[in-house]
Amino acid sequence: MHPPRTTAVSSSDHLTRGEIETITTLERIGGAISLVAVCFIFVAYALVRRARNVQNTFIVFASISNVGASIACIIALDGLVLGEATSLCQTQAFLFEMFMQSDPWWSLAMAINVVLVFYFRTSPDSFRRWWWLYCLICYGGPFVIALSLLLIRNSPKGLVYGDAVIWCWIGGKWAGVRIYSYYLLILICIAGTIISYALVGYHVFRSRNRLRSFSVSKSREAGHSDHVSAADHSQSDGFYGTVTTEVLVTHTSASNLVHPKSAHTARHREPASFPGATLRSSADAAAFTSSVSAPPRRQDLRLLNPIHRTVSACKSVASKFSVEDPIKRAYLRTSLLFGLSVLVTWIPSSMNRIHSWINGDSPYTYQVASAAVLPLQGFWNCVIFFVTSWRAVKDDVMYRAGRMPPASHNDSRIGTLERTVNREESRASTDDEAESLHTRSDVELRAVEHTATKGVAV
Repeated sequence: MHPPRTTAVSSSDHLTRGEIETITTLERIGGAISLVAVCFIFVAYALVRRARNVQNTFIVFASISNVGASIACIIALDGLVLGEATSLCQTQAFLFEMFMQSDPWWSLAMAINVVLVFYFRTSPDSFRRWWWLYCLICYGGPFVIALSLLLIRNSPKGLVYGDAVIWCWIGGKWAGVRIYSYYLLILICIAGTIISYALVGYHVFRSRNRLRSFSVSKSREAGHSDHVSAADHSQSDGFYGTVTTEVLVTHTSASNLVHPKSAHTARHREPASFPGATLRSSADAAAFTSSVSAPPRRQDLRLLNPIHRTVSACKSVASKFSVEDPIKRAYLRTSLLFGLSVLVTWIPSSMNRIHSWINGDSPYTYQVASAAVLPLQGFWNCVIFFVTSWRAVKDDVMYRAGRMPPASHNDSRIGTLERTVNREESRASTDDEAESLHTRSDVELRAVEHTATKGVAV
């Protein structure tokens, strides 16, 4: 039996023992999962060289703060059981105040860097020499706040760190301090992150529209006549036909010919063909049959399909926000995922504390939501790390397991930039092969026609 726990319950919105056990279980499970996930991040970052890019380095620094927050979550209600003035309770509150809010600070730092990359053309690698400044702000700011609250000892309200319902943190008598020293700063970080990504989206949309307008105007000026002639024959008429030519060559012995005729060469020019038209010509020694068939207009079929129109419209809108630079695209993707994880983590807890500040109580459902999502910061960081670096981690694991030769591991494509270059080279090679096949087909057709002419001459 733990008598102090009954006191904690009576002062903690009258939670039942079963509700307290549920909250404690959620806190410890989430904290343990995050702690293990953060260890995976550290191991992968240390062993996989290709995973040590700028965006993953931000995640690693944020994961360091997740270690302190996870330890505080694993402590759960043990600090309150021992007493608010005990070192365990004060330590848990300090860890929460410093490390729990450090994660949104790192998210805002990543968002600001994305703005610098897109608006000011700053290279992501240039941030490496400023790591000390990032650490000073994202760790130093929360540290100063947490230490200042810890040193307040002689206030008439008592200690700042105390009973916070589900763990030791800023006590209920200091509810205003909770808002101004914690949730207000977190909301500022979240708002700054959203604004930064909105600015980046606007910049990408505007740049894509300018690029398309410039490309269209240049193409119209350079090849207007060629474009019109090609459009008249292909797109305007919608003629995508199939031409099939059959060549039949017959040989007749000289004894069967009653009156041999002198060889002659005749030129024959086929008129323009229309769908369904058939042209036949015959000679004594050769027969040519050409048939032309045209399917329905491909463009008309697509316009009649509502699903195709919807998909095309969605692709058109999405393409306006696409980023061509693969390095910027990878950096933006990681930053967006990190910002989204911060939103998922902090919205329930912020709603809980704001409701408690306004109405004076904290519903049990809000407390359960806070206990379920707040300890999972490290887990979400781990998911983002391995989703964005899965190829590099997988190649390294295969190499260490002996399933990939050293040459393949060293020469593997690094990053999305080289994959894009290889894809473009492959596309160009495919076009060259298609052109070669087309030329070779023309040569073979001319050879067949030449053979047929010789047969006629014989």
